[in-house]
Amino acid sequence: MKPYYQDEYVVLYNDDCRNVLPNLKGSYFGWTDPPYNTNKNYGVWNDNLPNYEYLIFCDYWISQYKSLCSEICVFAPHKYFLDYWQMLGREYKPIILTWSPEGAIRNGFINQYAGLLTNAKPKKRTKDVWHNLQLPGLGWFFKEEKYGHPGYTSQHLTNQVLLNLAEESTVILDPFAGTGTTLKCAKDFNRKAIGIEISEQYCEIAAKRLSQQVLPLFQ
Repeated sequence: MKPYYQDEYVVLYNDDCRNVLPNLKGSYFGWTDPPYNTNKNYGVWNDNLPNYEYLIFCDYWISQYKSLCSEICVFAPHKYFLDYWQMLGREYKPIILTWSPEGAIRNGFINQYAGLLTNAKPKKRTKDVWHNLQLPGLGWFFKEEKYGHPGYTSQHLTNQVLLNLAEESTVILDPFAGTGTTLKCAKDFNRKAIGIEISEQYCEIAAKRLSQQVLPLFQ
């Protein structure tokens, strides 16, 4: 497999994760924000599959992911939260992400939370409710650059996941790398990571982000 981008910290593959995951070796920490099947326009990916097709797809990549990662954290979609929990396993625990601003209306309710599922043991004192992180659900209050990605994963959230749940020495693996947020955050923390992204357009954006000078972070 030839990487789309590679440096001393990170590797990015431009491919379907179902082609790459079976060829990886080693043990990783898994952090990912997968497609939610909510009809977003990703270009090369159909985000409006019949439910059964989407769940078959999820069952496959989750199975491959679990074989590579001893600890995993997944940003699970509302609609399929229970399905993800069942596929990941009973040992996984939710972390609830809440925010104060009123979000979108879903099934008549004003949305003010999202959820992670993880089997990772916290590496520092960590609460199971994370409040007012920068998340796209904040709408106008979300200030991060989204790089034109309809399912952008926030850098603020990714930093919290890596700092609280991942061992510093463990390579991070993200099979839905998007515009490279996971890889960028890992690199900023001098950690190693592997990302897989099916869209060449988003790989190009990720490569540009990753080639920029790493700036020190205030933790």
